[in-house]
Amino acid sequence: MSEKVYILDIGNTNTRCSLYDEGRFIQIFEKRTKDLYADDIPRGLPIAAASVVPWAKDKLKRDDIYYVSNQSVSGIDLSLVQAEKLGPDRIANLAALKALSTLPAAVIDIGTAITLEALDENAVFVGGIIAPGRELQRKALGSYTAALPYIPVSGGRTYKTFGRDTEDSIILGTDYGVIGAVKEFMAVTRREIKTDKISFFVTGGDASILARNIPELKTLPKEFTLIGVLEIWKLNH
Repeated sequence: MSEKVYILDIGNTNTRCSLYDEGRFIQIFEKRTKDLYADDIPRGLPIAAASVVPWAKDKLKRDDIYYVSNQSVSGIDLSLVQAEKLGPDRIANLAALKALSTLPAAVIDIGTAITLEALDENAVFVGGIIAPGRELQRKALGSYTAALPYIPVSGGRTYKTFGRDTEDSIILGTDYGVIGAVKEFMAVTRREIKTDKISFFVTGGDASILARNIPELKTLPKEFTLIGVLEIWKLNH
């Protein structure tokens, strides 16, 4: 029987929780991080977490949680980057990428920001790219111009014409802007690793717009980061 492990991905806004049992993740759910308390986490089980929230450890007051860090054995070579500044979620994502894919490979996470992280064929983290996502771009246009409106991505509106009005022009520009940017990021990654044979994956709240428009991208399971936390926990226990 597989050992049960309770896994947490503690983000700035939401925390994803799951019980790993019998070789699969069950009971996956999300909770607002600000509403997460020690009693929400079961006792009597091994617990592993990736947290980007510095105050979470103090708030939870649990000494039985294993936290992923740049000191963790991860199976990833971090010698080319500033490992001490690498967030636990990014380390977990790299571990998951190695576990789920043939290398070289890269993962694109698109939400408020767009990030790309790549591993070469030897599981060396060669670096990454960070750019603003659609929502951030639209907020910037609404906040730093005098006349352009803010159009939230969550509204679900998509472009209907080739910029026949201001709103359509903003939607068209930001939608195709992130698609075009990611295509270029992928080209840069191929040049950096010096091969066209790279597996590209996409995850995040805005992943669907990329998956629809860039055929090479493969979508990742919702438990992607949890898989990485689990892999690192196994290596360290």
